[in-house]
Amino acid sequence: MVSKDVAILNSTIDVLSPSIHVQAAATTPWDIVIVGAGPAGTAAASRAATNQLRVLFIDRCPLPRPKVCGCCLSPLALAELADLSKSTTSPFKASTLLLTGLTIVSHGHRASVPYATGGVLSRINLDTGLAKNAIAANAAWLPDTRALSCQVDDDNVTLTVQTSTQSQHTIRTKRLLMAAGLYDAIRIHGNTESHRPTRNRPPNNRIGLGTTLPATSGAIAERHLVMAVGNGGYCGFVRLEDDSIDVAAAVHPSLLQQSATPADALTRLLTEAFQDTECPIDTSLLPHSTLRATPQLTHHTGNVDSQDTRIFRVGDAVGYVEPFTGEGIGWALLSARLATEALIDGKGRLRPSKEASQQYQRTYQHALNQHHRRCRMVSLALRSPFLVTTAVRAACRFPTVAGSIARKITGNS
Repeated sequence: MVSKDVAILNSTIDVLSPSIHVQAAATTPWDIVIVGAGPAGTAAASRAATNQLRVLFIDRCPLPRPKVCGCCLSPLALAELADLSKSTTSPFKASTLLLTGLTIVSHGHRASVPYATGGVLSRINLDTGLAKNAIAANAAWLPDTRALSCQVDDDNVTLTVQTSTQSQHTIRTKRLLMAAGLYDAIRIHGNTESHRPTRNRPPNNRIGLGTTLPATSGAIAERHLVMAVGNGGYCGFVRLEDDSIDVAAAVHPSLLQQSATPADALTRLLTEAFQDTECPIDTSLLPHSTLRATPQLTHHTGNVDSQDTRIFRVGDAVGYVEPFTGEGIGWALLSARLATEALIDGKGRLRPSKEASQQYQRTYQHALNQHHRRCRMVSLALRSPFLVTTAVRAACRFPTVAGSIARKITGNS
């Protein structure tokens, strides 16, 4: 079932047609193949193709497509999009709404603080716009194509893919970028052994739930982010550029196990958070909306494959820490830039894989480890109802100070 909101967004954007046929992709010697057409994959495709390299990016789905995401663009994300516009031949343009306020609700307590930080843009528009940017930079686009496995040898990485018609093909490339997000699990076959990426996940790991509701389904002010926190997780609401309402939650698996449906779990979370105060969305619509789920959110996989330095990971495929206010897109765009800077030298040529992998590991750690540590601390604090409720009460008394603190703990200061 497709919810009305998705139909509205889809009606304004045509399906992005492939720019190459799978048979042609299978006979082309590629410099870089990218698996995944989210922000990390498409940004990497744009940057690599601008260097006149032969670049292909594929995705198991067509574009546009809805995603479970808070749709918030942090200042880091906005800065990376601005840099991408300067660095590529076709500037990325989008109707981003800039945020002005934040409301946090926990166990019946509510605080609204100034939060003129970052912006909002639907993933349907963001992902499709970035993909068009990559195509304009001369990257080849192949949708409805699932990566099954890859084989590495002395000269190339050979990727086995399957189309929507179930036909299988092999694609050869010098470097492979995995940008398949939380779903990155393809088997890698080496000269002597095969393996899947090892994903280290903490206990009590939360699962993402998301949907989009029609514009009339709630009293959410434009450019205002609402975060509701309960014992079983948290949920955010924000209006998108077409006036529909994005709903994105991170919930504990136990809440899902105790609930009849995902919609019931989300309703219970919101009831607990708002209690006797008014919930800004009509929760009776949730059972009739298309609620999507993710695998467990927080993980660490590593940005270079453990067995072969020609296979890089970018975006959520590297690692993810459940962020409170939408920092994931910024991390994804930054990792795409760092990966392409490591892969490609100043003359636009591929660096030796070992040298490139060492640079990427070094720059990624320097740029993102601190962000991940801060988010882990925030995530742990959100698991304490006492801490959250106390913070919300304090924010009611000192909203300006609280707004400044909110920006710092979300990495947006």
